[in-house]
Amino acid sequence: MGANKNKSMISKITESRNFGLVLGLIVLLIIAAIITPSMYSVNSIVNMLQNNAVYGLLAIGEMMVILTGGIDISIGAILSLSGVVCCRLMAENPDVPSIVWILLALVIGIICGAFNGLIVGYFKMVPMIATLGTMYAFRGFSFLFSGGEWWFPHQFTEGYQAFATKKIIGLPSILWILIIVFILAIIFLGYTRRGRRIYAIGTNRESSQVAGIKEARVTFLAMTICGMMAGLAGMLYTANYATCSYSIGDSYEMTAIAICILGGVSITGGKGKVDGVIIGFLMMAVITYFISLLPGLSVWSDAIQGAIIIAAVALNIFTERSAAKRALKERSALI
Repeated sequence: MGANKNKSMISKITESRNFGLVLGLIVLLIIAAIITPSMYSVNSIVNMLQNNAVYGLLAIGEMMVILTGGIDISIGAILSLSGVVCCRLMAENPDVPSIVWILLALVIGIICGAFNGLIVGYFKMVPMIATLGTMYAFRGFSFLFSGGEWWFPHQFTEGYQAFATKKIIGLPSILWILIIVFILAIIFLGYTRRGRRIYAIGTNRESSQVAGIKEARVTFLAMTICGMMAGLAGMLYTANYATCSYSIGDSYEMTAIAICILGGVSITGGKGKVDGVIIGFLMMAVITYFISLLPGLSVWSDAIQGAIIIAAVALNIFTERSAAKRALKERSALI
């Protein structure tokens, strides 16, 4: 009896989506260690995570939308708009307390996300088409507000940069912000009513409506959170690199979507957990950093990322079909 129980527990662990992700991450780390041993100094690891932290923020926001069965491809443009507005105003008003800029970034993200949520949730526009339109609109506003200018390190105040680069217990503040966001996302999706409703409409819209869940309201909330994360990412990106132009964030939405899919978030909605997205983020960070260390691979970075997305989607489909077959066998055994 005990042996069967242990076997059952082992089977559950090995069949878990996260088990495969962790195994893949370990294999990736071993390969990277063999080819580029210098990658595993403490400073290299911290720099790797710091330089990819923005993707983690975007992935958490994108996850909220994908869980509802939608998608948001405007987050890179929201990042750009937020970064440009904060940088221009900061450069023109260096005496303003730095906390104002992070709050402004959140407000810009919330407004953009809420607009997406309004046209998708309440006006029933197809998410991809709606956010494709707003992507161009937000990017256009970013260009207009920037006037085509760039901002460079000497124009950034120390307080502004500190939100991303100040070391706290050995880690830059941008990583502490990312960790807090991960924790809040776990609590929100796993332990709150609104979080469970996001899963519900992504799993079965008809059933959720019968249960009294307002689909438009939930979609609006998910897209607003997504926009807020993109706005925050915009300010932190510029603080981290001390540079800004309207072109920042280009194609970042694709990396965020790749992290979500790699982390086991079903593109059809309703399935996926934050811990999987965290593992997906770590895998993408290692891959990105690994590519940057090998000049010969850098020209293949987009192709490699595309291959990762295709492989992750294929793995998701295989996992879901395998789970459905197991469930069917278990039901058949009970009959």
